[in-house]
Amino acid sequence: MHIQPLTQLGTSRNATVVRLKLDIAEQTRLTQLGLRCGVTVKILQANEGAPLLLAVGDSRIGLNYQTAQNVYVAA
Repeated sequence: MHIQPLTQLGTSRNATVVRLKLDIAEQTRLTQLGLRCGVTVKILQANEGAPLLLAVGDSRIGLNYQTAQNVYVAA
């Protein structure tokens, strides 16, 4: 299992969220959207420095690049 920032995961690859290295307000907001430790995510769209579009279950979530750098996944 390789742990890496979400920004390093390739497009269309599944990974499991293992850590949110964010302040409590940001963690709470993402958790309410369904992005929490233990869930599987898939990057649908990503470009260096640009916001990412994620699939989380049946939902789609947009994350700015800086936030995505602090979401760690295991692939």
